[in-house]
Amino acid sequence: MSDLVDITTTSVGRDTLLTTYSSFFENISYSGSFRVVVTIDPAYGVEEEEVEETVRFLEDLPRQYSQVREVVVERLPKRIGLQGALSLLFAHAAAPVGVHLEDDWRFIAPVDLDVLISELYAHESSQIVLTNSHAARGGTFERLDEVAEVPGTAGRLLRLNRSSWAAHYMPLCPHLHRTDRWAPTVARALALTDGVRCPDERVRERVVAEQATDRHNVLWTRDVVAEDLGREWLVKRARYKAITPEYAGDAETGGATRRSGDAPLVLKRSAALRSRAEKLIPGMTQTFHKRPENFADGEYPVYAERGRGSLLWDVDGNSYVDFVMALGAASLGHDHPVLSNVVRERLGRGVLLSLPAQTEITAAEELVSAVPGIEMVRFLKTGAEACSASMRLARHLTGREHFLLAGYHGWHDQLGGPSAGVPTSAARLGERSTLDSPADESRFLAAVRERGEQLAGVMVSTPYHRVLSAEFLSELRAACDEHGCLLVLDEIVTGFRLAPGGLGQFHGVHADILCFSKGMAAGMPLAAVAGPRHIMDRFAEIRVSTTFGGELLSLEAMKAALREYGRTNYYEHIAALGRQLRDGINEHAVGLGLGEIVTGYDPMPCLHFDTDPAAHQRIARKFLAEMARRGFLLRRDVNFISAAHTSDQIDDAVSASAEALRAAHT
Repeated sequence: MSDLVDITTTSVGRDTLLTTYSSFFENISYSGSFRVVVTIDPAYGVEEEEVEETVRFLEDLPRQYSQVREVVVERLPKRIGLQGALSLLFAHAAAPVGVHLEDDWRFIAPVDLDVLISELYAHESSQIVLTNSHAARGGTFERLDEVAEVPGTAGRLLRLNRSSWAAHYMPLCPHLHRTDRWAPTVARALALTDGVRCPDERVRERVVAEQATDRHNVLWTRDVVAEDLGREWLVKRARYKAITPEYAGDAETGGATRRSGDAPLVLKRSAALRSRAEKLIPGMTQTFHKRPENFADGEYPVYAERGRGSLLWDVDGNSYVDFVMALGAASLGHDHPVLSNVVRERLGRGVLLSLPAQTEITAAEELVSAVPGIEMVRFLKTGAEACSASMRLARHLTGREHFLLAGYHGWHDQLGGPSAGVPTSAARLGERSTLDSPADESRFLAAVRERGEQLAGVMVSTPYHRVLSAEFLSELRAACDEHGCLLVLDEIVTGFRLAPGGLGQFHGVHADILCFSKGMAAGMPLAAVAGPRHIMDRFAEIRVSTTFGGELLSLEAMKAALREYGRTNYYEHIAALGRQLRDGINEHAVGLGLGEIVTGYDPMPCLHFDTDPAAHQRIARKFLAEMARRGFLLRRDVNFISAAHTSDQIDDAVSASAEALRAAHT
């Protein structure tokens, strides 16, 4: 066995590499020497000064660390991507053993390389992964059914069981490998699989297809020895990890698209598409609240082409800062790389399988971990389904039939109240009320206290133009407890916006059943009914079933979205920008004698021009048309701030609102 180890790195030239290598050499112990091979691919548009600093650091490694025998830097003239960079590294491989480091890790614990190399050969392993915080974050190495300690290893190594999500991976994260096994396997996988997908996934696919898991016998260190630096670097620069070329570079959250508003919008293609749709689709679209009459018909785009970050482009090529945000579902912004990447990664393994998938379990675990007070989850596809299922569960638990409803809960027969096509008998089972004023709150509480013993449950979603009081929710909780009916909070819109658990968590009130959708999966089609075990356990006794509840892309997207919420200041960000928008527009509105026209919760500011619905709609229509001409899309009632919006965009929207209000008010 040679006393030389290759250290290989694919880099984009960012200065995180300095920390990666410095921390590695500070924590590593090894009796031999190293040869360093690094490719520098201009994939993220790193500033030249930063790249030069990185190259100087690499070239100086032999002087800084006596164990470094040679440094080879392949600085590439154009972007070739990870697959091309890995191929170059394989071509340079000379030592029988290698350590692969990406350029965005910090080593935090000692690593005895001599011991690990000995274990690599003793246990016929192709790779020993230097376990990191990113891989360990979901508790993989804590669950007994997923991991087993390899007996007799001085390095206290672990092996993942086949039930683990990572059992078949040969990950590119920091690891030690036998070059003769690792390099050909990765090269073969990259040559034979779809080039659009994540390299880690492509290698996993080939390992599974060739039934080579045992042959490679990938081991992991018990101790977490490294932590991820890359996300912090990317967030500071508004960039994201990318798995395909079109996602490399700046994330297109964009600057504000402020226009003068002097000229009307050109909407010819929108009009032509609308004409075609009206011949084919009853109601023109699938969603009532996306119909043109809900905005500013004739002066507002009808069809969108694409979205990225906080921006939306219509089919006529006009761009807008978007505050509609898919009716609140696009909580992270449109086409957020975190979600787009995980969807691409998952696609190669199927979307809907013939048996339950492990993802159903891991998704439920992540949701339970994210929302205080819930212990079990059932996944569905829409908010209306979740609300209907929660009503069936409540009826089963209480033996009662009737519900009091406050707010909008979807279109199903017992949710929408009297309507065309709804049987009177079904509508009567769900009696709807409003909570538009404090007086409405008092009347609603009185109804619960008066009729509570006949009720299976009470379902509440908040009005948007006013903030429900914590006192009201607390009294409602007490009234339900007193009369043995269940409190169901419809958190379809408020969940993962006001707080992970929505309105209830926002006010510190625990519901018996929670309904989620929209922001739960940041726009992917997914809903859930959730609650404590003693209630949710009874779900198994009733018939609530859907073919698509276990659809894997949405479940994986939900997991990615929940992690993104948890690792960022998402809740503080959207609340602060919502306040900024509300206060700025209100200042202009008050100056024009209109009073405060933006109300409601911070992250979902609501336009409220007049208590008379007809007057409100008339003014709101004009205001929306004027704002669209200036490059901003709003709804005539509740609007939504996303993680992708910026303070500069809010400032521009406030500035545009001054002109739009004057035009709408005349």
